[in-house]
Amino acid sequence: PTQSPPALSPQALAKALGLPAPTPEQSRVIAHPLTPLLVVAGAGSGKTATMSQRVVHLVASGAVRPDQILGLTFTRKATAELASRVSTRLGQLADARLLPGAGQSSGSAANAAELGEPTISTYNAFAAALVRDHGLGIGIDPDATLITAARAWQIVDDLLAERTTPLPLDPTPTTVRAVLRVDGALSENLLSVEDAAEGLEDLHQLFAGLAGIRGLSGLFKGKAGTMATQRALLDLAAEYREHKRRHGLVDFGDQIALACRIVDEVPGAARALGEQYPAVLLDEFQDTSVAQSLLLSRLFAGGGVTAVGDPNQAIYGWRGASAGALDTFHERFNPDGAAGSPVLPLSTAWRNDRAILRAANVISSPLRRREARPGDPEAVRIPVEELRERPGAGPQEGRVVGAFVQDPLQEARTIAAFMEERWGPDAQMAVLCRTRAQIAPIAEALEERGVPYEVIGLGGMLDVPEVADVRAALTVAADPERGERLMRLLTGQGLGAADLAALAALAR
Repeated sequence: PTQSPPALSPQALAKALGLPAPTPEQSRVIAHPLTPLLVVAGAGSGKTATMSQRVVHLVASGAVRPDQILGLTFTRKATAELASRVSTRLGQLADARLLPGAGQSSGSAANAAELGEPTISTYNAFAAALVRDHGLGIGIDPDATLITAARAWQIVDDLLAERTTPLPLDPTPTTVRAVLRVDGALSENLLSVEDAAEGLEDLHQLFAGLAGIRGLSGLFKGKAGTMATQRALLDLAAEYREHKRRHGLVDFGDQIALACRIVDEVPGAARALGEQYPAVLLDEFQDTSVAQSLLLSRLFAGGGVTAVGDPNQAIYGWRGASAGALDTFHERFNPDGAAGSPVLPLSTAWRNDRAILRAANVISSPLRRREARPGDPEAVRIPVEELRERPGAGPQEGRVVGAFVQDPLQEARTIAAFMEERWGPDAQMAVLCRTRAQIAPIAEALEERGVPYEVIGLGGMLDVPEVADVRAALTVAADPERGERLMRLLTGQGLGAADLAALAALAR
């Protein structure tokens, strides 16, 4: 007989599915009711496993059906991983005859198919679907073309080339990049061009006033030119936005901003989504932008929202994200404020053994100790616990070694010496670099010491030979004066130096 779903604890459910027993921290997250919950998950603390088991527990307890669950994350890779994990767990649930509402036919696929599948998507894809389904409600073509970053760059570059009115800045690639950055910032912060122009005028007046104060003129006399440049960039961003509107184009930033408009101006859309997804999982919540956080709170505030994040792992600050999203979670998602919205930790590190974990905790301790200060938007207010070792963690014999060096060359030689000392036929070693510029010196140092190596990701896609050949052909077709690209094409056809010298003489 099928077990009574409400009687299943996280531990009993894990045992029934043949999974490792969750820790007490994981169990509290897994069994939390359908109310707003913020989970602070440290690096390697098993958040994906915990979230997938939370989905299974919600389904097994009868709280929701599988098709009433929405999971959002940032990358397609993370989306695929979460979707695969959830699908596997639901299949195991069906095999164990613990899937409420499903028939008793044999086979997980048959049982799970009866109740549908959770919706697992990226944040931008979710916003795009919202625009596609309800865009007509705000006068937006639901079939608007999504443009890539390369296409956006080309549009702005053409606008600069066609402009006849003089600008206080040169039409360079840096200018194109700045215009796209301004446009993205407007979208991510839900600002109109008019709002931004008003703010720039306020700043201009402020700087002008400060420049008139004795002793401050030297600091602020050049700000007038800076503000003129910023205003020109804003005007160009407005032209770019108008071009997108006329030609039915949208970019990723537009999708979020338009989705927010739909939620505000098409009440039925927000109501329908809130009813469709009573259980929502928000991954990497610390990296959500202002617009994303507001969109999700307007859709799902007061519902079964589980947001998972870590203020010490925010990486998208360049596009408007802030760890402050965690601080405002309770205010935005719980209509009653912070009351009744707990913050639960996941602090058991499953990824590392003791030596690495101890070193990581020492290095990250300043981030945990940082206290909130007035006027500091990045101050950490959400508590972050120190990572703890997993049950059965490896012994303490290992070492974490650090070196302080003066230049990249010395760094490369230090790394090569370290690896040469430990090299052997069965050795498994890797060097992870923050930038590609660090890779070449390290590879040369390993070469000098005779340590075999393989370089991955030195030059990116543009340095892949086939891609470089295509790029050279396109460049020469557009500009016959690009001799260095022509040389690549000619030498690739088997022409040597002597052949090229003879060809050059003939050309003369």
